[in-house]
Order: sequence, then C-alpha cells, then structure tokens
Amino acid sequence: MYEACFPRKRNCFLSSIVTRGYLKCLKILTRIFLCFIFSIMGDLSWKDFLSQAKQFLEISQKLGDNWILEQKDSNEPNTYLKCSQKIKCRGGKDNSAELVSVEYHVVFSVSYQVPMLFFQAHRSDGSLLDVEATWRMFMPESKASDLHQILTQMDHPVLFRPFMALHPCRTAEVLKQFGKPSCNQVLTFISLYGPHVQLHLQNAYGLSQEYT
Repeated sequence: MYEACFPRKRNCFLSSIVTRGYLKCLKILTRIFLCFIFSIMGDLSWKDFLSQAKQFLEISQKLGDNWILEQKDSNEPNTYLKCSQKIKCRGGKDNSAELVSVEYHVVFSVSYQVPMLFFQAHRSDGSLLDVEATWRMFMPESKASDLHQILTQMDHPVLFRPFMALHPCRTAEVLKQFGKPSCNQVLTFISLYGPHVQLHLQNAYGLSQEYT
C-alpha cells in the first residue's frame, strides 16, 4: 500500500514545487511590470494639466507670444494648447531649405498622465508633409531605427486625425528628474521637448518665477 501511494505522493510533492516556483516567478514578473508601468506614467492629473496650461497661456499673453487654448468641449481631455509658426527646414528632395507652416498642439495624455506634443507641417503649396519628409526635416540626425520610437504618427486624442507626435513613453521619467522645483510641468515639458521639433520658447518663459 505504501509503495503504491509513494509515486502519487512524489508527484504531488513535485507538483507543489513547480506551483510554488511558478507563483514566485509570477510575483517577480508582476513586480517588474508594475515598476515599468509606474516609471512611464506621470502624476499629472487632467485638472492639473488644465490649470498649468492656463498659467502657461497667461505667460504667453504677457510676452506677446501666439499660444492659444483650444476647447472642443468641457470633457476630459478636450482642451489643449496650440500655436503656429513658419520655419525653414532642410530635408527636401534636393536637401534644400524649405519654408513650412507648423501647427503644434500640447495635449493631455490620459494613458500616460503627461503632456504630449502633436504637430502637423504643411508646405507652401498647402500639402501635408508625410512621415518620411517630417523625419528628414525635423530629425535628420536620428537613426532610422530610432525614429519610430521618437517621432511617430498617431491619432490626435481630441481631433481624431493623424498627427505627428513625440512618443510619451519616457516623458514621466524626464519630468520627474526636475522634482519639486518645476511647479508647471506643462512649461517644463514644452521647454524640453519643443526644440526636438523646432519649437523654441523665449528665455523669458523661464524667468516667470511665479509658475516655474
């Protein structure tokens, strides 16, 4: 009787070891996954984004800049900052400088809880720059393999149309490096990420001690 039961007990014992090992691995993987999620997610709420966007707009108006606050409706996150400018970029067919009109939108990302920068660029004839032309003009020094992870095309979360966007996966990590001194994350975000797509703020924005 004992010999007949022993294989069953041994199998149960081995099964218990496997189960405990599986659960331990699952806990470790869960912990790693949660750490990853927390590292890419920010702590900016929609209410904070809206408040900081309005503060940023006040600074812009005092400086005579052309930022405006667009509101589709009162729902989250249907209000965003917008500005337009004309810039000269190299990257045309013959690598010559070309004048393009760019419209930038700073939008709240519900998924990542950080600001996101979307934009569209049009040539002088009104045609929209495609993805490849945008890469050539705005990020000529970046490796082709990295471009999809940095500057990509995705649907605008408010307008539901394809826009070019700087990917938000590391935005929270970058903003957290500035800690408490940065009271206005929207201003900090535009200052840091804007130059990557030819969007430069006046130095006077950084001197606005009331909000930064």
